[in-house]
Amino acid sequence: MTEPFTIRPAQANEEAIIKAMIRGEQLDPFNVHWQNFLVATEGERIVGIGQVKPYRSGRELGSLAVVADRRQTGIGGAIIKALIARENGPLLLFCLAFREPFYAKFGFRRVGVSDIPGEFKLKYALGTAITRLVGHRVIVMKRSAGLPDA
Repeated sequence: MTEPFTIRPAQANEEAIIKAMIRGEQLDPFNVHWQNFLVATEGERIVGIGQVKPYRSGRELGSLAVVADRRQTGIGGAIIKALIARENGPLLLFCLAFREPFYAKFGFRRVGVSDIPGEFKLKYALGTAITRLVGHRVIVMKRSAGLPDA
């Protein structure tokens, strides 16, 4: 069976849509560059986005969002698999604690603060402070290089 959506690299004219989806989901608005994104489309409509953010001390899976009426259809998972397939090193991600089982399906495992590379520690501290204000908890997860695809 063919998926009802297509995953492809983002295009420059889609930058505003990508940024609007990030704002709408209250995701980290920093280090957002359309060139790093994959988008899921149905026809001309973007129904999902995700990127790998490059940093000096590592790479982060981030900015994953799926439009509300297309959630629970496999789009998010397909974007994650496509992003992982393009990587050859470890990946970090920051997520709310209740999402841990979802990311575990793709080989991500929770890590402690001592396992977080340099510049990611500040991001973790800021994320923790902000999300605690609204009653949530941020965790850091890591996928090691060389794991088989999920």
